Amino acid sequence: MLIGKLAELTGATRKAIRHYEAEGLLPEPQRRGSYRVYGPLDVHLVGMIRRAQCVGFSLAELKDLAAQKAASGRFPLPVAQTLIADKRQQFDAEIRRLQALQQTLDALETELVALYQRETAANA
Repeated sequence: MLIGKLAELTGATRKAIRHYEAEGLLPEPQRRGSYRVYGPLDVHLVGMIRRAQCVGFSLAELKDLAAQKAASGRFPLPVAQTLIADKRQQFDAEIRRLQALQQTLDALETELVALYQRETAANA
């Protein structure tokens, strides 16, 4: 399939697909003349890249994974699992940060309500 079909199947733009190739995230595609020709594995890889980006992975993080796959010829599952575990820890830290902000916001609201009630009582 050509790049337009790959873009259609994955929701990625042609520009993004070419960027993934340039970054080494996708293997060099076969060529039919000057046209890039992609296969089912490319559909899967672009889909995985897009899902990984949606959950916060940078292309740099994915590039390291792709480089290790290229070097060994096999997908480095333990490395991927470590990256996922690290991302989970980042999410947990962000959740704690947001929960602390929510508590601060709740305290602010309580203070504002108390201030309003004091002012209302003083003016009554």
